[in-house]
Parts: sequence; structure tokens; C-alpha cells
Amino acid sequence: MALLLVIAVNFISALFQACSGFGYAMLAMALMPQFLPMPVCSAVSAVTVVCIGIQMTVSLRRHLQWKTILLPVAAAITTIPVGIWCLMHFEERTLRWVLAILMIVVTLILACSRAGWIRVPGRWYSAVILGWITGLSTGMFNIVGPFFMLYYIHVCDDTMSMKACLESSFLVAGLYSMSLHLYYGTINWTVLPLLIGSGAAAVIAGLLGLRLYRHMDKTKIARVAYVLFPIMAVSLLIS
Repeated sequence: MALLLVIAVNFISALFQACSGFGYAMLAMALMPQFLPMPVCSAVSAVTVVCIGIQMTVSLRRHLQWKTILLPVAAAITTIPVGIWCLMHFEERTLRWVLAILMIVVTLILACSRAGWIRVPGRWYSAVILGWITGLSTGMFNIVGPFFMLYYIHVCDDTMSMKACLESSFLVAGLYSMSLHLYYGTINWTVLPLLIGSGAAAVIAGLLGLRLYRHMDKTKIARVAYVLFPIMAVSLLIS
């Protein structure tokens, strides 16, 4: 039963990610802890992030601006180990609170950014600061997209380039996070069925979502996220 739930959660989360460019980890990490321990959820999402990243990077490789992702991704790599350490040493309840607060903060930031109230300069220090924050959120919960998107949206040439940069960053950060989960032992033979099922579901969702991406109304997707993420955050605290 848990396997079917994990597959369903990761399919829905990956489909949202493919259609919007962000949101997989926030949805998956808000739902999976209802029936799995947080470190296991993070391990599953780390592997799924890599599956999504490989698929999307290959599909969008013509739009990728490699030089744009180098600095923010390098900054993220320096703080991912700190996030993993927190994941392994904080109590489950503390992790739920941190994730819930992070989801609400991200929702507010994205809403303000879309409204034009927040503008991130496309400078090196923006890439480094947002990369550091992303590293912490990636290490703990594999949340890669939201903070990187604040930077890429101002430096990429077009929407497809921004998505390509996001997904490629997703891949690199996910690979490093996955390697650390292997080191800590949270990725093991016991969770292998969850990893295979989640990865396969994410690839199928990605194929579908990528076809929808060009035709989706990004404003409507954002509005769904503004409502959905706070609800998911509350569900983490009351379950």
C-alpha cells in the first residue's frame, strides 16, 4: 500500500514540476511524510529528482545556458552537506516545522516576485546567496527550484532557457544529494522498490508534462501553487 501511495505522490508531484518548472519536492515532501519517515522521504525524492533532471536536461539541452548555472549550482553544492546533516540529526517534528515554514515562505516570495514586488539583481552575489539557500533546502528536502528560479527568471533569455537551467540545476544538485544519502545509508536495498517506482512514475509524468508546458497558463499554475503549498504545509503540522 505504501508503495502505491509513494508512486502516486511522485507522479502527481513530478507532473506539476514538469508543467511549472518547480514544485516537485515541496509537494512530494509534504505528502510522503504522512506514511514514511522524513529521511526516507528525502532519499526517495533525491533519486526521483535525478530521474526528472536527466529526462528534462536531455529534452531541453538546446535551450540550456551552461554559463548561467555554474555559479549558483557551485554555491549550492557547498551547503548541501549542511542540509543533509540537519536532516539526519533533527527530530521528525522539527523537520516538519522547518519544511512547513519553508513552504509558506517560498509561497510568499514567489507571489511577491510574480507581482513585481521583489526583483533579484542578475549579479554574481545573487547567484551565490540563492545558491547557498538552495543548498540547505536541497540537503534537507531536495527543494531545488524556487530560489534558483528567482535568479534564472532575470538572467535567462526566454522561458524555455529558464526551464532548461532549472532542470539542469535540479540534476546536479540531486546527484550530489543522492550521493550523500548513499553515504549516510538512507538509500539501501530496503527502499529500492520505492526508488524504482517513484523514478518510473516521475519519468512518465515528465513526458506528459513537457508536452503540456508550452501550452499551460503559468499564471493559473502559480495561483494553484499559492493555495496548494500552504495547505500542504498545514497538513504536515496536524498529521
